Amino acid sequence: MHDLLNENETKELLNTLSKKWSISDKFLVSNYKFKSFQNAINFINEVGKTCEDMNHHPKWTNTYDMIEIELYTHDKNGLTKKDFALAKRMDEVFKDLS
Repeated sequence: MHDLLNENETKELLNTLSKKWSISDKFLVSNYKFKSFQNAINFINEVGKTCEDMNHHPKWTNTYDMIEIELYTHDKNGLTKKDFALAKRMDEVFKDLS
């Protein structure tokens, strides 16, 4: 079971992610800009596999070559290590598609 993170833990884990990520209210948020719409869709498809494996699903919006992401653990009503693990995977996939 994943426990809610305290402020220090959140800051520490945020530093392990790309600079695209920030904290807004109780959410971990990011925007990824891709070279094309197809790359954005490839990102969604690839990360979607990880989301299913983790049983952790983001709120994300795709507008042409941009994806806006909002993560948090719904059943905990805040951020857990699970959010940061998924964000790290998103950074890896984005890097591969850039």
